[in-house]
Amino acid sequence: MDTIEQISLSRIATIISNHTIFKTPNNSKWERILSNAGQSQLFNEYSYGLTPDTFREYQGREFTNPNPRFSEYYSVLKAILKEVYKNGTNSEAFAQLMGSIVEEVDINYILNDNLQDTLDRKTRYNNPLEYIFGGKDNDQCLDIIQKEAKNEYHELVNNLHILNLDIGYSHYKLVLKAFTDQGAIELNRNPSLLMDWLERKHSAVAASYKEALENYIKGFPISCISTCRNIIVGIFDESKEDETKWLKGLQRLSTDTYIEKVDNPRQIVQGSANKQLGLTNVKFNFSRFQTIYQLYSLSSDLGPHINEGPMIKDIQYRENATMSDALWILRMTEDLLIWIKETQREKDNQITADDLVF
Repeated sequence: MDTIEQISLSRIATIISNHTIFKTPNNSKWERILSNAGQSQLFNEYSYGLTPDTFREYQGREFTNPNPRFSEYYSVLKAILKEVYKNGTNSEAFAQLMGSIVEEVDINYILNDNLQDTLDRKTRYNNPLEYIFGGKDNDQCLDIIQKEAKNEYHELVNNLHILNLDIGYSHYKLVLKAFTDQGAIELNRNPSLLMDWLERKHSAVAASYKEALENYIKGFPISCISTCRNIIVGIFDESKEDETKWLKGLQRLSTDTYIEKVDNPRQIVQGSANKQLGLTNVKFNFSRFQTIYQLYSLSSDLGPHINEGPMIKDIQYRENATMSDALWILRMTEDLLIWIKETQREKDNQITADDLVF
């Protein structure tokens, strides 16, 4: 099965090859992109599928014809992206390549058709983009792009996020930037590494994690958040969605001091655990347990229960889940998985060390 990063590379190649937000009008475009990224040898290797035209001379005249092998454009792009990415081990070179690609994207092509038509009529501007970006800072311009861009642009950005990359704006051009200040490998938040661990230890949760990533890529925030909720419940109890059972699982794994003394983990949620333990002058907050439960509550409210809300004077006030919410909850869920993975590893190491004592 392809990794989620490989799927993202394929989707990026698909978006580029659709010729909607990224155009290849001449034979020099990809030579320029690859050369600027220090990958000129790849143009020499794959130029047959990157050039839209062929040329031939006849009786002293040069004729231009469509390149029949340009139909292999998608396959060639996918091969190039995979070759440079090298399963995430060549991140600097890959970022340089994607930066070169992003810089070649014409902002006019990513804007919705209505706004494009408006810009086409602004002939008095040397650069029609001045009409919408003039006098605004980079963040304001990027906000406009996010609001007015075609779906393909948003899909491109979502797939770049999976690869820990993002798109910014500077002086009428798109630019590539890191999605997080610290790389995914340093954070241990590499989707494939997490997927590999889940498939070995928690196969049902692995399927949910893949589904959450795919829902984010496709731009479905509620579905992504709902699946994150399933991950949270499933990682602590894979037998069924029984709140008591998964809370017991959370209690067993939590490293909060004195939590093993609590008879019913529902008491922690209800705030009655200290009383049930007979404690009056001291208080345990069980902060790890509470934080994970709050993540569960958040993913429930913005996921499966999104259509519920308080009714005031016959008006129902519902929450609105955004892609920013989905990314936030997905990242927190990944951090939870990393914490569980490392906590289990530490416990396993401790058991091994105890076995060696004699």
